[in-house]
Amino acid sequence: MPSERILICGAGVAGSILAYWLGKHDFQVVVVERSKADQKAGQGIEIEEPALKVVKEMGILDKLNEKKTGEMGFDLVDAQARSYGILEVGGISPTGALELMRGDLVEILYQAAVELANVTYRFETTIHSLRQTQDKAIVDLENRTDKSITTEEFDMVVGADGVRSRTRQLVMGSPEKLNCYKPVGAYNAYFSIPKEDRDWPYSRLCHFPGRRVLWMRPVGKESKTTSVYLIHTHDDVPKLREANAAGDRLKQKEAFAELYSGLGWEVPRVIEQMMKAKNFYSDELVQVKLQKWSQNRVVLVGDAAWAPTPFTGEGNHLAVIGAWVLAQELSRNRNPVAFEMYEKRLRQYVENAQSIPLGGHAPHLFVPQTSWGIWVFRTIFRLVSMMIRFVSWTKLAKASEDKAHPDFDLEIEEAGVKGAR
Repeated sequence: MPSERILICGAGVAGSILAYWLGKHDFQVVVVERSKADQKAGQGIEIEEPALKVVKEMGILDKLNEKKTGEMGFDLVDAQARSYGILEVGGISPTGALELMRGDLVEILYQAAVELANVTYRFETTIHSLRQTQDKAIVDLENRTDKSITTEEFDMVVGADGVRSRTRQLVMGSPEKLNCYKPVGAYNAYFSIPKEDRDWPYSRLCHFPGRRVLWMRPVGKESKTTSVYLIHTHDDVPKLREANAAGDRLKQKEAFAELYSGLGWEVPRVIEQMMKAKNFYSDELVQVKLQKWSQNRVVLVGDAAWAPTPFTGEGNHLAVIGAWVLAQELSRNRNPVAFEMYEKRLRQYVENAQSIPLGGHAPHLFVPQTSWGIWVFRTIFRLVSMMIRFVSWTKLAKASEDKAHPDFDLEIEEAGVKGAR
C-alpha cells in the first residue's frame, strides 16, 4: 500500500523539522517554499531545552554548534557608546548558549531532511489554490519563475508558512474574517550591514527617546556582516503601516530612516547601510490566535498557527516542539485524527508561551518613551548586571544558567525514534 502523501507549505524551522520526522515515519513528503534555495534570511535565534532534545534526536547538534555565532553576551550602551553593564551568555541574557542565525539553522535542517529519499523540496513554488474532498486535498502549485501551475493530490496539507500564512487564508479565511491578528504595539526591521571591528564580540543595544531601539548583533568572528534590528514600540505608525500593507520595501526603509533621523551612536551608519541592504525585512509585530489549528485535511504549525512575537522569546522554541508533536501524532494516526491529538497535547502549552511578560506591558517597559525612563531602565540594568557578576562565583549562579522554558513531555522514548534512526 502506498505511503500517505503530505504537502508542507514552508521550508522554515517548523516545516523542515516536520519534513524530517515525517520522512522518518515513512510518509511521502513534498515541501514547497516561495524563496530560492540559496536565499538565507532571518535573525539570530537560540535553541534551548526542551526543544534542544528534538535536534539532538535528529543527530545535528554538532553541525549546529559549528554554526554558532560566538556572541559572548549582551551590552547595554548609550548614545555615546558608554556601557551600562554586560550580561554574559546564558541566564537572563538575550544571548543563549546555542546562538545561531536562522538562515544557518534552516540550511542544516533542510540538509537533514532532503537526505531522506521520501522527502522532496521545491523552491520558488507557492500554493495557488486548494480544495478538499472527503479523502484528499487537491492543490494547485505555482512555480514563481515561469508562472506555471500544476495540480496534485495529497492526503494531508500542512501550513508552516508563517504569520502571513497563505495556507491559512485559503482554507480558513482572511485574517479579518478570523480576527486572528493581535497587535502588540510594535514595529520591527532586521537586515545585515558590513561588519566593523567594534561589532564583535558582544551584541549591543541602545535606547532612544520615543520608544526607539537599535540592536546590533555579531554574526560570527570571521563574518563580514553584522545583524541589525530596529524596534519601535508604538500602537500606530501610519507610514510604516501603509508601507507594510503594500509590501513596498523602499517605503519601509524610508519610513524607518525618517523615524531614526537625527539620532546618535551607530544610527547614521546603520541607516546608510540599511538603504543598500538586500535582506531587509520589516513588519508590524502581531500574535496569531486561532480557535482551531486545523480544518479537515489541512493543519497549521509554527507562526501560521500561533505566532507569539519576539517579546515572548518563544517563537523558535514553539516551532521546534510543534513540528515534533505533529509528526509524532501523525505517526500514531496517519489521518486527520492526528490533528486533534496534536492540538490537544499542545494548545495549553502554546497559550501559556504566548503570554507577554509583565502582564503584556513588557514592550513598553523595556522600550521607554522618555529620556528619564531610559535613564531609569539603564540604572536598573546596571544594578542587575552588577548583582549577577557578584553572585557568578556562588551556587546562586547555577540556578540561573538556563532560561526558564516550561518543561514539555516530548514522549521521546514512547515514540521509538531512537530505534528508527
